[in-house]
Amino acid sequence: MANTNAASKIYICATAQNSELDQTGYEALTWVEITGIGRRGEIGKNTNIVNYNTWDTNVIQKAKGMTDAGSPELEVARSATDAGQILLRTAAAVGHNSNYAFKEVRADGVSGATGTVIYNRGLVVGPKRPGGGNEDFDLEIFMLAFQQEEIVVAPSSAGTAPYVTAVPTISGTATVGQTLTGANGTWAGDATITYAYQWYANNIAISGATSGTYVLLAAQSGKRITLRVTASNASGNASATTSPTSAVA
Repeated sequence: MANTNAASKIYICATAQNSELDQTGYEALTWVEITGIGRRGEIGKNTNIVNYNTWDTNVIQKAKGMTDAGSPELEVARSATDAGQILLRTAAAVGHNSNYAFKEVRADGVSGATGTVIYNRGLVVGPKRPGGGNEDFDLEIFMLAFQQEEIVVAPSSAGTAPYVTAVPTISGTATVGQTLTGANGTWAGDATITYAYQWYANNIAISGATSGTYVLLAAQSGKRITLRVTASNASGNASATTSPTSAVA
């Protein structure tokens, strides 16, 4: 399915990056979003094709030469207070030859997952101001002169939050002084599921009763006990509640 530029975002790192970065290096940076972007020029690499002719061949011999990492223009609706635009203006100042890192996050993630991420690093030049008539917007155009080949990270897969396939249960005798033990039940979803517990008496949470076992007190006499188990992983959480015990004797 084709995607548009809508909802994509571009970020700049406030700290100059004058050495080449790998993906881990980019991911460790702190990013500031540049808002008000109306257009971003062509990005990617363009490699020269060099030719050489020899006496003993009839076909031009070709090889790859130097690669240009790109110099796209970034057009923004000027904001005097936008933190990302302020960083662009600082980086673009005449005589300021430091390189800055950029991150573009595309809106092609599935079910809320992170979309394609494109990392670049280079000089900032500008801004140009196209001006215009009464109804034209106040724009600034910066040129980003990239110094290393872009790094493209594919969209992450949408994770699966836990979901119950067999409800939790309680074992033990419902008598004051006895210990009830909860079983987590069976859950599906992404790996590394952790569990949290809350015991209830007649559907009212018992204060401090948040472990997998519970010793019945006189205060629970005559009440029915349930346990709510909450399963969590990196993609979310869900809860399931046991059937109630018989009235506590």
